[in-house]
Amino acid sequence: MSDADSSASNKTTSNQPGSLYPSYIAPEEGHPTTAQFVVVNTGDERGHGLQAKVGFRRGSRVAKLAGTIVDHPTLDTIQISPTLFLSDPWFCRFLLHSCDPNLAIEITSRMALAIRDVSLNDILTIDYAVTEDFLAAQFPCNCGTSKCRGWIMGNQERPNEEGRRFLARMNR
Repeated sequence: MSDADSSASNKTTSNQPGSLYPSYIAPEEGHPTTAQFVVVNTGDERGHGLQAKVGFRRGSRVAKLAGTIVDHPTLDTIQISPTLFLSDPWFCRFLLHSCDPNLAIEITSRMALAIRDVSLNDILTIDYAVTEDFLAAQFPCNCGTSKCRGWIMGNQERPNEEGRRFLARMNR
């Protein structure tokens, strides 16, 4: 989810006007659209992310998620049960991590919700440690917030060897 090449955004070959999802995903009210979001290069280590083209008030639905169900985590997935993941390379793939995110994922309804106001041009973020038990790959955090934990992993993980070294350097 945190860094993708722009070809992923070109996978959208939809019959749904403006939908970020391809035509084989049945259209539903609330699916993200090109009128609401654009994939941008953040210009930093985070890579490509979703930028809001409209504002969203705290507590509002930002998008209804869709995709295919898989049995393993990847950079495109959101965990929906202890053993199942929603693969969504069109929207979820571009939700960047932040230790102080502006979105939360409500798994049972498969909704992305604004947990604070999202303004025009804001980059959409979630906290991967909240949504995932185990990440496809742990990584150093570049969120830049005052709440930054430094090393990102799933909520059931301990830092891997690289993470332990990274955190030891941070704590010097």
